[in-house]
Amino acid sequence: MKLSKKTLEITLKGVLIAAILLVLAVLQKARLQALTEPSSETIPTQAKNQEQQESLELQILKVLPDFGFRNIIADWTFLKFLQYFGNLEHRQITGYSLSGDYFDIIIERDPYAYDPYIFLSSSVSLFAAQPERAVALQEKGLQSLSPDLPPRSYFIWRSKGIDELLFLGDHEAASRSHQIAAEWAAESPYPSAEDDQYSLARAAEFYATNPNSLQAQLNAWSQVLASAQDDQTRAVVARQIEDLGAEIVPNEQGRYTIRYNPEQEEAENEE
Repeated sequence: MKLSKKTLEITLKGVLIAAILLVLAVLQKARLQALTEPSSETIPTQAKNQEQQESLELQILKVLPDFGFRNIIADWTFLKFLQYFGNLEHRQITGYSLSGDYFDIIIERDPYAYDPYIFLSSSVSLFAAQPERAVALQEKGLQSLSPDLPPRSYFIWRSKGIDELLFLGDHEAASRSHQIAAEWAAESPYPSAEDDQYSLARAAEFYATNPNSLQAQLNAWSQVLASAQDDQTRAVVARQIEDLGAEIVPNEQGRYTIRYNPEQEEAENEE
């Protein structure tokens, strides 16, 4: 019986998908066994062993052929990252040094998926203390994006600019990133983009003319706080804001207002 070309293609794709899923299932089975089987290891030892295992799995995912189904690998890696990032008990022991490795894979396989970018800056810049790597990863992803793909892509430019300002101290780069974010927002179909373009343009001008001011830092941290997706990040950012002498005041809508005393900044500038 002779199979048609279309039937062969469908069959081959099915086999390739099954192969990818099999590899991922083997990796997940090993993870579940480590989590569920009784162990005499102490928590620090478990954390270090799982860190080594996770590092090995990421190395495998980096070279695993995707056979055209790149988004499957990217989605799987993002789910693994969320498990890694959310394991606070182990992260307090081994840290967040693998964060960038997850995003290396995600952005290489599927730079168009927006949700991973939401966690990139906080996990790589803030927790792993690798802002240069975070900026480089965002730059790599942005090379594949456009103002309308995805519609919120201009937020990635904003996030990059915040990293450049807060962690790298490069106010010129931060201003440029915010200006490009404003330009992309002007072309974006995202509902709030029309309003966002003006606030981004104002931020770009402000960072260019007042790079070292307390207000510039508070503006940037407040944006990080507003976009934070987890309590861990919110707590760290809140401490940063409070360390600058400002107060975080929640409102009835579940948002925050940042209050600070302008006289404090004037006193600091006079010193």
